[in-house]
Amino acid sequence: MSKVLVGSICLLSAASMWGGMYVVSKYMLEYVSPFFLLWLRYLIAFFLLGFCWYFQKKQRIERRDFPLMVWLGFIGYCVSNGSGFIGTHLSTAHMGALIESSSPAFTLLFAYFLIKEKLTWKKVISVAMATCGLFLVIGMEKGDRKGHLLGNLILMLGAISWALYSVNIKKIGSKYSSLTITTFTTGTALLFMTPVMLLDLRTQDFIILKELPFLMGILYLGVIATAAAFFLWNKGMELMEAGIGSMFYFFVPVIGGVFGWLFLGEVISSSFLAGGLFIFIGSLIIFLKKPQFLTKNNIAIELKAGKVSGK
Repeated sequence: MSKVLVGSICLLSAASMWGGMYVVSKYMLEYVSPFFLLWLRYLIAFFLLGFCWYFQKKQRIERRDFPLMVWLGFIGYCVSNGSGFIGTHLSTAHMGALIESSSPAFTLLFAYFLIKEKLTWKKVISVAMATCGLFLVIGMEKGDRKGHLLGNLILMLGAISWALYSVNIKKIGSKYSSLTITTFTTGTALLFMTPVMLLDLRTQDFIILKELPFLMGILYLGVIATAAAFFLWNKGMELMEAGIGSMFYFFVPVIGGVFGWLFLGEVISSSFLAGGLFIFIGSLIIFLKKPQFLTKNNIAIELKAGKVSGK
């Protein structure tokens, strides 16, 4: 299979796992502190990834790359996820999903300025169309509360930090395996989240650990939505351009909405279906190749120009 196809499968799988995460988290956050839940995710994921890393190549990180690894763990795991929790709490769930899912637009810009990826009209049109679809999927704000300015700014920080993470992964993706990167960045995130978790901890958090549904949920969050999803995302971003690969992040709220309909009985509206179609078409545009007759015409024009100039 081609790199693009493998990368697409990895990124779409990661988006599906994060879509399921919203359903599981919605249930679990009614009983447990948010940062304790986030810390447990990273704890389980780190031990699983560390076990796999130990029994594979045990690829070592060079000293000069440690700052970048720490930066990736901090910006991609702590700031991005933490901003999502805090921002959604201060604003609204709709606004949280909308702003957090805007990161592909930032990824296009960062990829252009930081790693010199070409910014084409096709990429811009794809992101614009998918963003319109995102508005339809999530819907307009309802009720009296329109979202607090501070909460929206924090959510924007989360979207920007995820875009930075996705672009910076490209810098070391060819040097280290996806397993090595995911293991070390998860470990870094676990260290950063520990003091925050201790401040957020409550006695009730330990009592709920005895419940089987909670244990199954935390295993999903730690093993599937963290260890597996981040590994697949890192692998997919390694195989594709950052600007193109980031488009798959638009599918997270769509898949989350479908899972909410299947498992929580949530209603799927006509605007949700229309928005999902927009996102699908917008993501598809970026992979479409130029028609063959146009390619031939361009080659003929170039050859003719070369003859005229005497080349």
